[in-house]
Amino acid sequence: MHNQRHDERLSDEELELFIQYLHRFANHDVDIFAMMEAGDPEHPVYVVFGRDYPPIGEASDYHRPFAGRRPPTSTTDINDGG
Repeated sequence: MHNQRHDERLSDEELELFIQYLHRFANHDVDIFAMMEAGDPEHPVYVVFGRDYPPIGEASDYHRPFAGRRPPTSTTDINDGG
């Protein structure tokens, strides 16, 4: 999958979908840790996903996006066509 819209912000819907995918990634693909570089190659963002204590600061420094919202009522999965 390739997207040419790198110079645009995510819409609210795209951000919510990104967070959903991030949770799935964390639950199924992060064993101990995963280290990545993303974004503009001239000014990259370095990201570390880990199951250990937070690498910087305290656990209370981190928040879950959309945590105060109700869970979606749909249980469809991207792989089942829905």
